[in-house]
Amino acid sequence: MVSGLFDAGMMPPAAAPAGAAPIPIRFHRKYTEEEYQFLFRQHWVRLVPSLARLFLVSVLLAAAAATLLLFADTPLLEPATRRGIAVLIALLFILVQVDILEHLYNHFLYVVIVTDRRIHRFKKTLFLTDDIQSVDLWVLQDIVKHQRGIVQNGLGFGTIEIEAQETIFKIHFVPDIDRKYHDLMRLREQARRKAAAIGQLPRQA
Repeated sequence: MVSGLFDAGMMPPAAAPAGAAPIPIRFHRKYTEEEYQFLFRQHWVRLVPSLARLFLVSVLLAAAAATLLLFADTPLLEPATRRGIAVLIALLFILVQVDILEHLYNHFLYVVIVTDRRIHRFKKTLFLTDDIQSVDLWVLQDIVKHQRGIVQNGLGFGTIEIEAQETIFKIHFVPDIDRKYHDLMRLREQARRKAAAIGQLPRQA
């Protein structure tokens, strides 16, 4: 998980306030030249459909189980039929629990880590996906914030769209999006100044 990106015993701290010195932290050996700034996962609203489905199916299964118990002593259902229905209810309940656990696992392993040099997006799922996508801050041509509708504006999340060298990099369900947007803008300018200082970018007047 995220802790594997950092040295043993060092978990990422909370984001430093704007204007404050970055909190020193040792990245995994692969990222030793970078200074951690902040990380975030997708907004919790991303889990609402899965939680609603879990609640609805659980209520239906509980109603089915109660109905089965209610008619357990009646001749309407053969014992074999009752056992079959009970097994089916149990299997459906297990499948629903596995589904919500998978969505929770995917939610916590979809992580965006921002350093003083790059944006790293770690996207992992339970079975099929294990992707890392990184982009240098100083090459970012445009950073756009999208918030559409009452829900996104009310809960303060949305999509950040990043353009870098004709590549569109989208991060969906960004929580506290206003702060993340301004932090990214600030870090991009800092990265550009550093790049100009070492000759990667021409100095701007």
